[in-house]
Amino acid sequence: MNDRRSTHADEAIDAVAELERDAHDAISRHQHWIERVTSRIGRPLTFYLVVCFVLLWLVTNVVLLRVRGTTFDPPPFAYLAGIVSLSGLLVAILILTTANRAAQIDTQRDKLDLQINLLNERRTAKVIRMLDELRRDSPTVPTHDDPEVQQLSEPTDTQAVTRAIEERTPPHPRA
Repeated sequence: MNDRRSTHADEAIDAVAELERDAHDAISRHQHWIERVTSRIGRPLTFYLVVCFVLLWLVTNVVLLRVRGTTFDPPPFAYLAGIVSLSGLLVAILILTTANRAAQIDTQRDKLDLQINLLNERRTAKVIRMLDELRRDSPTVPTHDDPEVQQLSEPTDTQAVTRAIEERTPPHPRA
């Protein structure tokens, strides 16, 4: 393959790669740490470790209660419940933080997709106009008015489409 980036695919790949690089470069140290911790927590091993910890906690307390008559966390295991609740809160915050950043990246990708789609729509309308002109200019092809060709050869009014979607869809509940 030559070194020139002449194809549309190369331009699209470069745009996506640049978007990914920009998103990665924009990560703060804290965000990077949170994403690394979230990634490590979200593994099957973590599930097994938590289950083993809870079982060990319960068994140790029950055994201590039977053997010595006292324990560091008697049933209903208030300390364990506190640890589990705090852990759940921290994990939820980690997941939400990571999800918010992923949503920001998705929004940027959606904007890029929209730009590409609008450009492709304009190109398609131009090709339809050119084919219609070619058909009209060709002496061997009978000419006739085709309202669908006329309609498709016009670029889409994106603002009109947006207004129509807003009018026809129910409003979203506000958070």
